[in-house]
Amino acid sequence: MLEVSGVKRLFVSDITKDADVKDFFLVVKKGIYSSRNNTRYASVRLKDKTGSIEARIWDRVDELSAGFDRNDVVYVEAKARSYQEQLQLNVTDIRKEARALSAKEVSEFYPETGSGTERLKEAFFRITGGIADVHLTRLFDELKKREEVLDRFFLLPASVGVHHVSIGGLLEHSVAVAEMGRHAVAFTGGDQDIVTAGSLLHDIGKIDEITFKAGGFGYSDQGRLLGHITLGIMILDRLVSPIEGFPAYLADVLKHIILSHHGAAEWGSPKKPMCTEALVVHYIDNLDAKVMGVKEHMDAGMEDEKWTQFHRLYESRFYKIPER
Repeated sequence: MLEVSGVKRLFVSDITKDADVKDFFLVVKKGIYSSRNNTRYASVRLKDKTGSIEARIWDRVDELSAGFDRNDVVYVEAKARSYQEQLQLNVTDIRKEARALSAKEVSEFYPETGSGTERLKEAFFRITGGIADVHLTRLFDELKKREEVLDRFFLLPASVGVHHVSIGGLLEHSVAVAEMGRHAVAFTGGDQDIVTAGSLLHDIGKIDEITFKAGGFGYSDQGRLLGHITLGIMILDRLVSPIEGFPAYLADVLKHIILSHHGAAEWGSPKKPMCTEALVVHYIDNLDAKVMGVKEHMDAGMEDEKWTQFHRLYESRFYKIPER
């Protein structure tokens, strides 16, 4: 069996023209196409923590492409070529790594959040330490006792492939929503402590929805069956239950923020936001997720210096304003 061994020897940022490539990468895109002369080929996009690169399989297309899928870690043997002034790998062999990866190994394929997980942890503890409401303070004290919950909250990405796809991405997204929410309340009105708590907890269910798979991050069975909104309600119930005298209405409002943060049923929320605090969390969550998703798409999918490739989820190309 192939072994990642915890240390990659060659990263995307190190690949140069005509280099012989023999190393592990994460598959982020895969498709079978036909060229203009009707030659079938597989188009694959590979990544690690330093970036991504396009790859093509021209020989043994069916045989090789059947052995792996998106989000798999694969061992690749290839030659780096220049195509339309972009580096591209001509793959001669590609094999899936079947063993589940450790957290250290996963970090070779996903970048750490640009904000830095240690700085974000400090921000999390600063924000929760600034909550004035005694009941919400006790709620976060209870969360801080659950080391296994906090460890996953600090480590996991906010999504598998849409936004904040990095080590610490879930923490980065949650802290950003909380910080922006606190400022927004100064203009919109509302309970700042509830907005802060709802922002930090709105995606807490992702600690059980997202897991380590053979290829790194993927969805757990529980995540596929229940989704992070339902899982978030379950986690909140477990946090609230040992807190004597926690107000039922406050638990309900926090649950409502979790239930409604996607905004509408067609986006995955069984309830629309029905209080000021839920509206603030919903719109800021959507803003932060969308903007970061576009930024990450720009990092990985530029068609040229100004325009990205077409983003299928957002149904648009995006323009990158030149540095001034």
